[in-house]
Amino acid sequence: MLGVVALLISSKYEEIYPPEIRDLQIVSEGRFSRGEILYWEVEVLNVVKFDVGITSQYFFLERYRKLTTMCDDQVFFLAQYL
Repeated sequence: MLGVVALLISSKYEEIYPPEIRDLQIVSEGRFSRGEILYWEVEVLNVVKFDVGITSQYFFLERYRKLTTMCDDQVFFLAQYL
């Protein structure tokens, strides 16, 4: 159950089109009902106090690259590597 719920939460955060709950039920071979998945999603989010976002250097680097014309591909990839 925890794996299914973690997949649901992370895909909602990261993906444009997250999987539907019925897809997760198929992956879990029908072991969990829709209601159980939704209930445990709320429980997990409450435990982590809905703090699921994290800022990393990569997000800053991507944003900087979009805002400036001074950063070409070679510089961007070198900065990523570093």
